[in-house]
Amino acid sequence: MRFCNDCDGEVMANPRTITIADIHGCNRTFRRLIFEVVRLKKLDSLYLLGDMIDRGLDSKGVIDTIFELQASGYDVRSIRGNHEQLLLTYMRDPRYENLAIWLANGGDATLESYGVDTPEELDEPLSYLNSLPLYRTTDSHIFVHAGMDFKLDDPFSGEDAILWKRSGKVNESKLNGRVLVSGHTPQSLLQIRRSLGRSHIRLDNGCVQGGPMPRLGNLVALELESGVLHVQRNIEQPLELPGKFW
Repeated sequence: MRFCNDCDGEVMANPRTITIADIHGCNRTFRRLIFEVVRLKKLDSLYLLGDMIDRGLDSKGVIDTIFELQASGYDVRSIRGNHEQLLLTYMRDPRYENLAIWLANGGDATLESYGVDTPEELDEPLSYLNSLPLYRTTDSHIFVHAGMDFKLDDPFSGEDAILWKRSGKVNESKLNGRVLVSGHTPQSLLQIRRSLGRSHIRLDNGCVQGGPMPRLGNLVALELESGVLHVQRNIEQPLELPGKFW
């Protein structure tokens, strides 16, 4: 047992490493999952695997929740997803086609949640999203949004694959004994559970889709040490089916 000096008198057996993918603006679901289901503690490490924004009703709420957690002393380690990248691509190269791609893939919902008309008005969230790395690593795991290109001598150099790759295949020799953990491509809960004992764990159950797809519509959190998978059904208002990008 360990006593946490800065955790309101909490006593914990062990800190946990918890991973969540593809929140996509589903802030009510996210908050219920971390506060009521997972019961996140300040000694835990929370890895968020990108696509925190777009499509869902409350991207602002998701980012505000992350800021709230960090300000309260929680260990939150986010990475960039392809949706964050779509927004940042426009900000770095403000051509209309880059804006149109982001808006068509859920960026309009992000602007609406902030009550603004243009991405240039998203000062604080843009600064945060721009600071996010493409991946994070521990001694036992590699965290990316989508996947990795194992044809490269250095798979960490393949930005497109890290943000967009959908194949679940891995080259274990290039993982150096670690397990790859990603989101991006929706999997059924059965597929997610089957991946838990493999070299590539995939954690996106398409929370943003809500009820239209019977095998999807949950936000999941995985405790890496124990293998416990926490599942929270989408509790947002009804959402439209997303388009081809995730």
